[in-house]
Amino acid sequence: MFSSSITSYVIAIIAFLLHTSAYGQDRTINAEINPGCNNCSLESTLVYIRAEGQTDTIHQVWDFTRGIPTIILAVSGTNSTMQIAWDGIRPVNFTVNETVRYSFATAIDKIYEYNDLDDKGRMDEKSWIHSQSLKRVTWELKEQIITEKEAMVRLHGTMHQNRSKDIIDIKLDLLPYKDYATELPHLIHTANSTLVDISLVNLTTSRYYNSSRFALHLVLVSTDSATDTMHNVMRKSLDDEHTPGVFEIIEIKTPASLSSEAGGFVQFRPVGYTQRARNVGSSTIAHVSDFNRTSLPDWSTLKTFYRGFDEGNLLVQDMVVCFGEPGDGFYKRYNYTAWSYTIGYGAPPMEGFSLFVIVIISVGLGVPVLLALSGVLYAVRRKYRHNAHTQLTNED
Repeated sequence: MFSSSITSYVIAIIAFLLHTSAYGQDRTINAEINPGCNNCSLESTLVYIRAEGQTDTIHQVWDFTRGIPTIILAVSGTNSTMQIAWDGIRPVNFTVNETVRYSFATAIDKIYEYNDLDDKGRMDEKSWIHSQSLKRVTWELKEQIITEKEAMVRLHGTMHQNRSKDIIDIKLDLLPYKDYATELPHLIHTANSTLVDISLVNLTTSRYYNSSRFALHLVLVSTDSATDTMHNVMRKSLDDEHTPGVFEIIEIKTPASLSSEAGGFVQFRPVGYTQRARNVGSSTIAHVSDFNRTSLPDWSTLKTFYRGFDEGNLLVQDMVVCFGEPGDGFYKRYNYTAWSYTIGYGAPPMEGFSLFVIVIISVGLGVPVLLALSGVLYAVRRKYRHNAHTQLTNED
């Protein structure tokens, strides 16, 4: 009897968790590639996504038309739409038919090569640094999924410099619900965010550098006060179930996100990977610099999109993310570095235990409790029967 009760309990727990863990659609998405462009080819890619929720609509623009990978989020009313005007193969104007309540954007406009003579992994003022702009990168669309259930593109960028063909692979993915990324570090992405995965493949290192590493220069833009600042928040995760060996999560929050969770954020684990096969053995440390005030890159889609915004309410800062740790053999060991992050609006998603772990915990805690209760009930029932039998004997 007790074994059947325990079995029923376990089945009930699993059924309940399966039901509650099923992800429902949080937004309705409608995505297009190069909407309104009559002359665009596979080497000119702009993805526009309209993600409608119950109280607002997030307009997302993923742009590669000017070389610099750019992601723009603009939040407006539920009935709002965005129109994009083109000049040849490049967007020249973005028009939202309702007031933009908030906007946040990131762009990777440069790659730094630095000579890490002290083998620290981190780029500092002592490092010899060579800067490479991404304005002249040629992007080719390699893969796409554009449906009501997912918007995903993967592009192959070629850096033409000194007759070399250095490669940048970048993948952007949006789902209309909450889920974990399939690849390490298994970041959470939601209907309010986009997952970005970037790989630096076979980059040509300087012949004058014996200890080359690479870093990414990110420009961050938000419609917060220009006198305010972004915030770097590190928090501990519950465990390392999704990213083995990494217990920290870094969140770059805009002032509005920090104060009211109605702003923009960038979220990532402080980890990169030096091989295509991602695991603990191929992981390395991702270091983040302080913020510096800067301006919108010239000849960029950021410059085009924010042209009509009040500069006093436009916060523009940058940061550098570099990769490496002592003794890892520098970039030349594998000629590969990969990093992932999410960019989104609202409250950054929180880590949680997986269904498997929850089931194990529930069974581990529930079964002993059931056994204890069963023992108590058995003892009470036995005592009751004994008392009843004694009473009947005395009456006889």
